[in-house]
Amino acid sequence: MRRDTVVGLFSVLLGGLYGAATLQIRDATIGNPWSPRVFPLGISVFLILLGVAALVVDRKKASAGHRESASGAKDPGCIKLIVGTVVLCGAYGFAFEPLGYILSTLCFMFCLLTLVNEPKRWVANIVITLIFTFALWGTFVYVFDIMLPSFNLEEVRGWIGGGI
Repeated sequence: MRRDTVVGLFSVLLGGLYGAATLQIRDATIGNPWSPRVFPLGISVFLILLGVAALVVDRKKASAGHRESASGAKDPGCIKLIVGTVVLCGAYGFAFEPLGYILSTLCFMFCLLTLVNEPKRWVANIVITLIFTFALWGTFVYVFDIMLPSFNLEEVRGWIGGGI
């Protein structure tokens, strides 16, 4: 199976599962009952559309007779990318509240970009990580007036046995 087919199918499956989980969110008690589901459902639809687009483009390439990796570029492998992304997303979700938005997002973005871009592009990975993390933080804090989690020393102490 071609790499783009695997990625497209994975995206459609993940989007569908995420959408199904989103529908399990309880109704809001004030205002529109669907408001807690709107943004997550948008992400779900976006994932599904991206997966379908990847499948369509891959089918067009296959029917036109294009060869995968014809340029000879080094491909880290789709399984490595998928598993690495899933592991990093899980770690990010676990670390988000105790480490806070800034520290956990800096680590997550740098590791994800290193996985995708190769470690030799570390300067670009750092620059993109810093710009993305602080631009998104500024958007939430100053535009939407939403405070994001900050570092929680007590919870981190619990992770390492209280030795701090």
